[in-house]
Amino acid sequence: MRIKVVAAHPGGYPRPPELRKAIDAYSAKKLDYTVLRDTFERNLTKVLDEQCEEGLDLLTTGHLMWDDVFRPFTSTWAGFELPEVGGYYRYYELNFYYKRAVVKEQIRPTRPATATEHYIASTVAPRPLKASLPGPLTFALHVDDQYYNNVDELMADLTRALAYEISEIEQFVDYIQLEEPALVDPEVPGELKALGIEYINLLSSYTDTPLLVKTYFKNPENSYKLMLDLRVDGIGFDMTFWNYDEAKDLFAEYGYPYPLIDFGVTDALNVKLEPIEETAAKLLNLIEEVDANEIHVSANYRYDVLPYSYIRKKMRRLAEIAFKLRELAYGG
Repeated sequence: MRIKVVAAHPGGYPRPPELRKAIDAYSAKKLDYTVLRDTFERNLTKVLDEQCEEGLDLLTTGHLMWDDVFRPFTSTWAGFELPEVGGYYRYYELNFYYKRAVVKEQIRPTRPATATEHYIASTVAPRPLKASLPGPLTFALHVDDQYYNNVDELMADLTRALAYEISEIEQFVDYIQLEEPALVDPEVPGELKALGIEYINLLSSYTDTPLLVKTYFKNPENSYKLMLDLRVDGIGFDMTFWNYDEAKDLFAEYGYPYPLIDFGVTDALNVKLEPIEETAAKLLNLIEEVDANEIHVSANYRYDVLPYSYIRKKMRRLAEIAFKLRELAYGG
């Protein structure tokens, strides 16, 4: 069986200098909103072109207006309040902080948070698009819940809101990615992960668009058997944390039943360029143990923590590894 190898953008993109200056000027009330909007649209087209020029097959909007992975939703949907001062928390072990929203009442999606950017991207992107959203488990663990009686109720409403968001954007994209690092976080109890999987499965049942659950920052071995209860199209793994030989052994023992798999083989947290042939050879050895017919070669995490001046080199290296994998497997 011939496997499709895709060089896939992981989601997130460092803001181009022009857009960063425009946002600062708008925040200081020195720029009209229409100018900011035009600047955003121009830069969205720019980053899509850059992804293509560096050889990526699957693109994202880059989330250029997102301050963090949760903010578009917590600042749009009813039920949330954002602290006016402070309220910033470290996101896992990154030197990156997100604004922790407070849940004050029932969460309701009053309007889609990301439809505009995905619509604009769909009109100009020359290659397939992927939307990347926070998954219900990770989302629930990164808000200050002062309304619901338990995390089950919180996740239920988050899932309904995410389902609404997906229904509004799926016409514009070819894949949907849920970011769920909580699924492999050893500090999250197994019963909570199982609950998260139930809601991911419910969310998956609402869409026919291929759905990928992307994990990162931890070795997934302790969660892998539990994650096989997922009813999705694929799972993404952070291969900068997971030893390739150990991954192969786990796939050989328990299988991998999904049609798609995402390997985060390049490190989005630093500017180091990974070796091309060595990484591709490790991947070739690994995929012998999975039944997937589509391999996404990606970065382990979002690209928005990298300096803008280095992003193109990282994307090019990702595309080079994907190309080499195709070459090793099929002669080009």
